[in-house]
Amino acid sequence: MSSPKVVLIEDDETMRTLLGELLRMEGYQVVSLGSIEPEEAVLTQLIDQQPDVVFLDVNMHGRDTFAFLRKLRSKKEGIRVLMSSGMPLETESINVGADGFLMKPFMPNELLTKLHHLLGSA
Repeated sequence: MSSPKVVLIEDDETMRTLLGELLRMEGYQVVSLGSIEPEEAVLTQLIDQQPDVVFLDVNMHGRDTFAFLRKLRSKKEGIRVLMSSGMPLETESINVGADGFLMKPFMPNELLTKLHHLLGSA
């Protein structure tokens, strides 16, 4: 069985690097993206790569990640999405189709627990 694949979409380079290293140390395959632009190319990449989970930062340099998630859902069902923000946007995230939400700042074990839950291995 191959390792679960996580696509990190986080515009903060330090956060993206740290999360990527944590997930790799835990045995995940990680693809890191710093933006949802160009939107159609990123959507196509997500559909083609078929990740097990997408970690999506809510605040991406003024981009509407909620609209991005709605477009992803309209194109491809079954990709689990974990959204994250420093603002309390859990309800909004779930309402647009996220499978889970993680409030920043969070501890590494909180992220790992959420991922295990989304992957059905908790």
